Amino acid sequence: MTSAPREPRRNRDAQILEAAVQIFSEKGYAAASLQDVADAVGLLKGSLYHYISSKESLLHRIFLEAHEQARQLMDELDALQLPPDEHLRQWARRLTVFYLENPERASLYFSEWRHLTGDELAEVQKQRQEFASYFFGILNRAKKDGLARKDLDVKLATFYLMAAINGVLIWYRRGGSMSASRIADQVASLSVAATLLPRGAS
Repeated sequence: MTSAPREPRRNRDAQILEAAVQIFSEKGYAAASLQDVADAVGLLKGSLYHYISSKESLLHRIFLEAHEQARQLMDELDALQLPPDEHLRQWARRLTVFYLENPERASLYFSEWRHLTGDELAEVQKQRQEFASYFFGILNRAKKDGLARKDLDVKLATFYLMAAINGVLIWYRRGGSMSASRIADQVASLSVAATLLPRGAS
């Protein structure tokens, strides 16, 4: 009798990461265990170490994947070479859609990163800075192009928009009366209205 073919490692990796996202979200990283993850994917705990080195490394991989997805959004928008006001609108919209489609991953990224240590913590902190710098760059270009008030504090506006958009994760519930697309459109419009002048205004 021949044994069933082994599942490709890449598929198993994806299953482990997805299970970890759900378990860390439900229980919190500190309360969750690798045994929980192993049980969710039908592995012995010892077998899990063929795919990961530790619980912390698993959390780190979740963050790397989330940042890579955000980086892809940035690259796609940069390729469009939009004027800064439309760039801000599209960035706010697409980021909000990403959050609403991946609320567990996004929430983990913002709430559990302090559990990392050493090089893994330093890498995620660098990624978080890159994320903030992207907001800052769009707003700074808008101000230089005369699309924002002259007295706009770009750094403060960056923190304001990040808090507003990231805050969608606090109140959003799947299955609500507003679709993800409609919420994203509204968030994008509010982001532009809160920080930039109307087109044609001086």
